[in-house]
Amino acid sequence: MTGHDFRIALIDGDPAIRAGRRLLLDSQDDMKVVYEQSQANLALEEVPDLLVDVLIIDHRLQGIDGVTLAKQLVEIFSTNRQAVPAVIVTGSYFTFELLMASIRAGATELVTQDSPAEELLVAIRKSRRSMADVKLKAFKEFLDSRDYQPEPDVTYLLKLSFLSAEERELLEEIAEARDIDQIAEQLGLARTRIRELVDGLLRAFGCATIEQFYLLLRDSRRNG
Repeated sequence: MTGHDFRIALIDGDPAIRAGRRLLLDSQDDMKVVYEQSQANLALEEVPDLLVDVLIIDHRLQGIDGVTLAKQLVEIFSTNRQAVPAVIVTGSYFTFELLMASIRAGATELVTQDSPAEELLVAIRKSRRSMADVKLKAFKEFLDSRDYQPEPDVTYLLKLSFLSAEERELLEEIAEARDIDQIAEQLGLARTRIRELVDGLLRAFGCATIEQFYLLLRDSRRNG
């Protein structure tokens, strides 16, 4: 990769942390911070008009918290049929509840303040992934091992009714946490076609990541 392949928006209410992260990111050959904001309400107004690849949003914001901001921004991008930037949520420390909230908001990663700097860089570079290539088995096993309160999507059945037969078949495969090779074999589809269909399903359900979509399916179909 050459040039600034990752244009980054940095939304954090702590000036010292924001400055440190800007220095870290701008020191990378493939990254550039192109937007900074400390106020969630201003970010909500301004970010949809930006050309950015990654949103780094700290959970500790005034007005609305970072997870809520992330969720609202993903919804705006999806409603406007814009490409949804990758979202990385940061926080002071890890909790299972914050992780689940971040996934439901459409984040690809949760990175805590005490994590090594390399973890944030890895999270940014991992964000440019094909959602169809993400293996869901480990995520399913992680959820199976935890007790959490499901949050069914009340519009699930309505959205389901607009899907084609091909999309419904793929949805069933994703609900079983099968990966792209298994789905290709099961449905007799090319990997490129599966990627197209996955992108369409994410748009149809307003999801930014395959993990967010899988969690939505899990909660709405099985009610936990």
